[in-house]
Amino acid sequence: MNLQFIKYFITLAEYRNFTKAAEKNFVVQSTFSTGIKKLEEVLDCQLFYRDKRNVNLTKEGEQLLPKAKELLSLWNSIEISFREDQVKMLKVGILNTIHHTDIVVPILKNFRELYKAYQFELIEDTQASLLERLKKNELDVVFVQEEDLGTNIFSKRFVYEEKLEVLLPASHELHNKSKIKLSELDNLSFIKHGNCVLNHQVEEQFRERGLELNEIFTVQHSEMLISLVSSNMGISLMAKPQSHSNLITFVPIADAEFKRDIILVWKNNNESKALKCFLTV
Repeated sequence: MNLQFIKYFITLAEYRNFTKAAEKNFVVQSTFSTGIKKLEEVLDCQLFYRDKRNVNLTKEGEQLLPKAKELLSLWNSIEISFREDQVKMLKVGILNTIHHTDIVVPILKNFRELYKAYQFELIEDTQASLLERLKKNELDVVFVQEEDLGTNIFSKRFVYEEKLEVLLPASHELHNKSKIKLSELDNLSFIKHGNCVLNHQVEEQFRERGLELNEIFTVQHSEMLISLVSSNMGISLMAKPQSHSNLITFVPIADAEFKRDIILVWKNNNESKALKCFLTV
């Protein structure tokens, strides 16, 4: 057995899909599947139930998972401790208009669990500033909005799509609808999210359709926006977080799309061990 099989096991336990897990480990699926099979042979047990649609942990797999993470974390700490020249810091930039970090934070949490010897330095800033600091090697990796980077010194990876939905009080008459047309928002009391980079798209669509965007407040922070909406002060447009209060509801837009992709960007010639470890998470 080798530690690579343990890494395969942890990744498959997370993704529950052989193809995605193999891609995450940068190996072909046959190599990945062989590694899982060999691990099961060494431990003399079945770790996953498999069928054409699903991959789920067995009882033995559930028991192994926390121990496997602990084992890998211990080895990572040992490896780092014997590299005296290794800087034990990962410098991460986060675009200051990413309002829901419930996608970004779990990635950082997973890295922390696997590589406890590293510390984080988190920097929130504008897109241009983050990319400039990345170019100067002041940051290892940044979470930013998808754009043409205009240079081949960077690599990038898709992280998630941020799409605006209609944010309503849970008591609002539209809250039970499966989708809402923009025309149904005409002249309703609207709370504008001042930091949302998609505002110009929203305003343009309302203007083209002859609709009134009745802005009664402009706020800069998501927490205040949600608080005002939950207090029945108005409605808004906002990317839906993974979890939220039961005082509000999110409904998709039927006849328009306001969205952007959030990507991970790093510098090609960065040989930092911290970066290489982070890109495996």
